[in-house]
Amino acid sequence: MKNLALIFFALFISANVQAQKKADITFAVSAACGMCEDRIEQAYDVKGIVSADYDLESKMLHAVYKTKVFPNVLDVHKIAANVGHDTEMVKATDEVYNNLHGCCKYRDGAKKCTGDNDQDHDHDND
Repeated sequence: MKNLALIFFALFISANVQAQKKADITFAVSAACGMCEDRIEQAYDVKGIVSADYDLESKMLHAVYKTKVFPNVLDVHKIAANVGHDTEMVKATDEVYNNLHGCCKYRDGAKKCTGDNDQDHDHDND
């Protein structure tokens, strides 16, 4: 009976450790301005993402996520793509990208933003 209790305890601990695995990744995400930075960081405010910080200057996102919720790293990339931002592994659909504000468009030939979302009137013109 004691051995049976130990086996159940070991299985419980093993399952609990597996459920708490986290991955730490950094990858490129295309963006143009402070409004983009806010959009990207807000998109990563979901269950399973422990933390996410986007650096507009380097165009890099650092994220810590639970592997049980996101078993495939592509799913973490898709979060940015779903709000219109290409990553090094996933491209946003044209439909989602085209719905970005004009100064947030970062692909070839796009208008460049003249400021960040707190300081410039570009962001108010839709």
